[in-house]
Amino acid sequence: MGSAFSDWALFEGPIYMGANTSWEVIWTLIAAGCCIIAIIVGSRHELDAYRRMKQGKNVDEGPL
Repeated sequence: MGSAFSDWALFEGPIYMGANTSWEVIWTLIAAGCCIIAIIVGSRHELDAYRRMKQGKNVDEGPL
């Protein structure tokens, strides 16, 4: 892979073309939403497994 620049001193402007635009906020919100969804799904799974264990059922069988 090559570059049109032979020296970093010649480079001007952002490397990330979306810098200082609304896309930074949008991608941050999407990433935060994915993290929150993963926490909720994981919590539900763990609570279900805990209930199954207390009932003496096999934890790996699936939902109640």
